[in-house]
Amino acid sequence: MRNMLSALLVLLFMASCALAGDETAAVVRDQANKLYQQGNYAESLVKYQSLCERTEDGGGTAGYDLEWVVRCFQNLNRLNEFDDYVEKIIKLHENDWQFLWRAANIYNNANHEGFIVAGKFERGHHRGGGKYANSWERDRVRSLQLMDQAVKVAEKVTDRNQTFMHNLAQFYLEFANHIMNYRGYSQAWRLQYLSDLSQLPDYDEGYYYYHGNRNQGCPVDADGNPIYYRTPKSWDVAANDGERWRWLMMNSMELDKRLSDQLNMSLAAFYQQQLGVQTMAYYGANLFGSGGDEEQDESGVYAVHTLKESETITRTAIGIRRFTLPEEFNFLKIYENLAANAESNSTKADAAAVLGNIYENRRQYDEAVKWYKVVTSIVTPPHWGHQNALDRIAQITGNWGSFESTMTHPAGQGAKLNYKFRNGSKVRFEAYKIDIPGLLDDVKAYLKKGPNEVDWQKLQFNNIGYRIVTGNEKKYLREKVAGWDLDLTPRKGHWDRRVTVATPLQRAGAYLVYANLDNGNISRIVVWISDTVIIKKPVKDTHWYYIADAVTGKPIEKANVEFFGYRQEWVRGSKRYDMHTDNFSEFTDKDGQLFIADKRMRDEKNNYYNWLAIARKDDRLAFLGFNGVWLPSYYDHQYNQTKTLIITDRPVYRPNNKVNFKAWIRKAQYDQEDKSLFAGKSFTVMINNPKGEKIFEKSFVADEYGGINGELTLPEDATLGVYGIRTIGISGYNSFRVEEYKKPEFEVTVDAPKEPVMLGEKIEATIAAKYYFGSPVTKAKLKYKILRNSHDSRWYPVMPWDWFYGSGYWWYAYDYSWYPGWGEWGCRMPIWWWWSRGHEAPEIVAEGEAKIGADGTYKVMIDTTLAKEIHGDQDHKYEITAEVTDESRRTIVGTGSVLVARKPFKV
Repeated sequence: MRNMLSALLVLLFMASCALAGDETAAVVRDQANKLYQQGNYAESLVKYQSLCERTEDGGGTAGYDLEWVVRCFQNLNRLNEFDDYVEKIIKLHENDWQFLWRAANIYNNANHEGFIVAGKFERGHHRGGGKYANSWERDRVRSLQLMDQAVKVAEKVTDRNQTFMHNLAQFYLEFANHIMNYRGYSQAWRLQYLSDLSQLPDYDEGYYYYHGNRNQGCPVDADGNPIYYRTPKSWDVAANDGERWRWLMMNSMELDKRLSDQLNMSLAAFYQQQLGVQTMAYYGANLFGSGGDEEQDESGVYAVHTLKESETITRTAIGIRRFTLPEEFNFLKIYENLAANAESNSTKADAAAVLGNIYENRRQYDEAVKWYKVVTSIVTPPHWGHQNALDRIAQITGNWGSFESTMTHPAGQGAKLNYKFRNGSKVRFEAYKIDIPGLLDDVKAYLKKGPNEVDWQKLQFNNIGYRIVTGNEKKYLREKVAGWDLDLTPRKGHWDRRVTVATPLQRAGAYLVYANLDNGNISRIVVWISDTVIIKKPVKDTHWYYIADAVTGKPIEKANVEFFGYRQEWVRGSKRYDMHTDNFSEFTDKDGQLFIADKRMRDEKNNYYNWLAIARKDDRLAFLGFNGVWLPSYYDHQYNQTKTLIITDRPVYRPNNKVNFKAWIRKAQYDQEDKSLFAGKSFTVMINNPKGEKIFEKSFVADEYGGINGELTLPEDATLGVYGIRTIGISGYNSFRVEEYKKPEFEVTVDAPKEPVMLGEKIEATIAAKYYFGSPVTKAKLKYKILRNSHDSRWYPVMPWDWFYGSGYWWYAYDYSWYPGWGEWGCRMPIWWWWSRGHEAPEIVAEGEAKIGADGTYKVMIDTTLAKEIHGDQDHKYEITAEVTDESRRTIVGTGSVLVARKPFKV
């Protein structure tokens, strides 16, 4: 009896100690939180660390405490302590599956940037030396390791009650999200790999860059079919991360049936993201149809509105493909099932709303309306989805119209406007005159008053229509000058139609035009009609203005050109600006020209004004809004700069070869005499090898044309690679290569049409491999790839100085792609090699492997139908690359190309 009483007392004491320990942990946690909120991060850190190191805290509590430790590290700029401390705490709680779950999240959400210092990665900001590095992929793998470790610990839990099963299901769901991390649309191809969880990848040098190309499309298998990830029998037999992801989602669903709707939504969203028609948007709007001309062919294989429920059209890694979706991966079917059978009305409505959006993308608007009506029948206000669905239905089925942007129109020719509409059958147009002289006078008066803060909206003349409609600017609206009706024929299926509207507006001026669609919306546009134009251009020390008739281009003599300028000056210590204005006028000469000295455009302190130029004569009025008129610094620089041209007698040399080089140093003044200003002067030429080592340096005296020449004999042990040759003290550079090579025994050629082929036709190209002694290469393997690029040909007549400045150096006009019809007949300006310009990623049209035939040839066929449907307004270039490997395992590469034109060439 005494022993039993003693045992009972011991148990009561232990229980009271446990309760006291729990109470102490709660108190410490509360204190730590208060210290953190007060900004006492160092003191808060100590308390949170003491909580993390309590091994008796289970259920993931220590994991939450560890998250606060990391926050303290971040605020104290001590993230370099992150890795060592987190791993230390993981070891203390390695048998707590919920803690391991939290630790995985900590790695997943950590700051992944840092530095390599003395061979060790230091996370976060670092002052001083070190190499930039990142741990994005390493942290991802570490988080997967911890989740995998948590699975093994959780499997040992014997008390598998309902709460445990629910938490475990949530865990598997989050594990699936960790697998998918950084594997979105453009990087889904990474899911084909099986992440190695047996070891951590090394740190990557430099900042992390998003490696995916958003335009590359979904990955495909060897047969060109999209890659689908099916559910494996177990985690261990999964062939890749995609199958691991599917297994985790299925396991989560089996543990908690309540998650099935959420997981099916995620699955449908993934495959919609990969295989939906919206992936083709990167090809341009033409693929979906402009909705403009009913006469255009919209019944082709790539027309999205012809899709069946089981079909899709998507951008894959090798181009656009139309195919039937397997039942398991038909995201439309998954959404339909959710819309009908999901547990919650919210999920049903979400699925139906997504289907409405999908069918809008497919231009199957009646079907989209059907699903939006399903949304309204499932949820009622104030649920946001109800009103959003009503708005989408109204947008599709309602009468809607809009003006498209327009250019300035010449007077006397009747302005024509493009109007796009849907569903409506009649529209009423009204045009009102805008008082531009009054607007100009008010702007000048406003600036003369010297406002402390300028309302920039008042200085923007071209947005006068917006100001009239939305602001208190209706005082500039004058009498109604025209009104007319137009009957419309809407397209079926709620498709847009574009019509050209001929207006009765003939006289110069600005007009606000309204379009009131019956039972629809009102659209507005400002139409500018011009009879006079002002052209300005800086010339040396002077500003040149030209006033001409907008229709004929003839000069206008004795036009009065008024110049009104303003400038703001900050007044120190007063917290305000002083406004300075100036005003003067001049008349044009008989040639419609006006030359204003540069100093006249500045104030007494040599500061430039912003100038408004207004030209008047009789009833004519033209203005050039507030523009800077300062002379560009490059005006004389381009003409006076010194240029150096360096050439070598060959592009490639072998060791022990002699390199002959020449250079010319001239001023870029092509209108001067041939004799160079640098004749008789001394110049130094330096040559560096691929390692950057100087191997040649010598001075030369230029001849009367500014030319120098020399030679260099390469040593037998010359470093292979690219050599640089430059002139010292004056800009000039070129390069040549040094290579050891063996003369090939056979050649590979690609025989393709030499003349451009019409877009939409099929092209046959022949790949041929032939030994130099004449016999065909027979027992050989072939790898080929066909790429398509948009082709932009810019040809300019040959001019005397092309060799120095490049073809088209004399071209002075800009591209006017906004001008109607310019794309058909306009001449494009040159694109200089030093300009930065984006390059469209080429499309892989076809690639494969084959055996060369007995005659040493192989024929490939290129179908340009797809390019015609998607890029029918462009020319194209197809490039064919062929690699042939003969029996001796020698590989030779051959290339060829063919131009494809969107319309016939006229000679």
